[in-house]
This record gives sequence, C-alpha cells and structure tokens, in this order.
Amino acid sequence: MAETITLKAQTRATVRRGVGALRRAGLVPGIVYGRRVDPLCIQVEARELLSVLRTAGRNRLITLNVDGADNKMVLTREVQRDPIRGAIKHVDFYQVSMTDKINADVAIEYVGESPDMKSGLGVLLQEMNTVAIRCLPADLIERITVDVSNLKVDDSIYVRDLPIPKGIEVMDDADAVVIRLTRFVEEKVEEVAGEAGEVEVIEKGKKEEEEEGEE
Repeated sequence: MAETITLKAQTRATVRRGVGALRRAGLVPGIVYGRRVDPLCIQVEARELLSVLRTAGRNRLITLNVDGADNKMVLTREVQRDPIRGAIKHVDFYQVSMTDKINADVAIEYVGESPDMKSGLGVLLQEMNTVAIRCLPADLIERITVDVSNLKVDDSIYVRDLPIPKGIEVMDDADAVVIRLTRFVEEKVEEVAGEAGEVEVIEKGKKEEEEEGEE
C-alpha cells in the first residue's frame, strides 16, 4: 500500500489583496474545490508544499489536514509558478469522494531494450505519453510501465496491450498505437558542392556580361 501523504493547511481569509504578504511570509495561497463541496480558500507552507508535490505529483492522493481537524482527500490539479524564479504562487486541489469515480491522465513509460534496439536496427517511437483512465480514487495509479524488450522491427504496442490493473477503465481508443519499433534509415546527403560552384561561376559571368553591355 502506498505511503500516506499529508499536507497541513489553514483556512485563508486573505483574498486578492494581501496575498503578496502571505507569499513573503513563506506561505502559498490555494483553493480546494470539488463536486458537491463549497470552494475553500487555504494557505500552506511553501517548503512543505514543494516537498509534497515532488512526492505526490498529480496522481497521488494527498490527505489535506485543514486547521488541524478536518481531513480532506485531494489531488493536485493546478500549480501556478513565477515565470522567472519558479516559486509556487498558487495551488489548486480537487477534493475527491472515495466512492465516486474520477478521470485522470496517467503517464506511460517503457523499460527494457530489445535486440533490434541494441543493434541499432530499430528506433523506438512513443506515440502516446499518457493514457486517459477512469477509476475510484483508491485505485488511481501513478504510471503505466511497458516492457519493450521483446519488440522487433515493425512491432507495435497498442492501448489494448497495456498492463492495466483491475478496477481501472481505459478511456482511449483500444486500437491506438502507444509505442512502435520502426526500422532505422540513415539519411543520405548528396554532394552538391561542385554543382553549387558551377552555378555561382555561371551567375557571376552572366552578371559581368550584363554590366559590359550597359557600358
């Protein structure tokens, strides 16, 4: 079972004006929203938030402890950063119900290296980086790992071939190509230096003739 990720938060009275002072104090303003719940303005400690986001990403449930009493199960939905310094300016959390299914995009990563890849005969092309899924929050996964060690040139892995855990419904087309191994083709560069030189000489001679004619 995955480790529980907890983030402490406090309800926030400061809206719009005053958020600059919050940030200078090392706090990040945020909001919690969801189905059948009223939006809640919060503030969290910047360093703790950064640590939690590095661990949780977008698809790990976070136990948001508000004011030391109210625990909410949330997912990170949007993180706004300063374009220059990269500091987090605002964070949005989506509050989930553990009995309601949610939609999410899960990253696809591949492992292994087939003989055709090692020899340079084939080049691996990843057509899809994520797959859309639907499941209960407790069944949510961080990523889908695909083993490509048995792929040969012209082989493909489709959405229907992905190792999907029980309880997860894939929303993408089952016939969509996820990864394919295509034959490596070396580009041939034709030598045109001689031809280019001849064109340059001809153009130069033509220009000189036109100048002589004008005189």
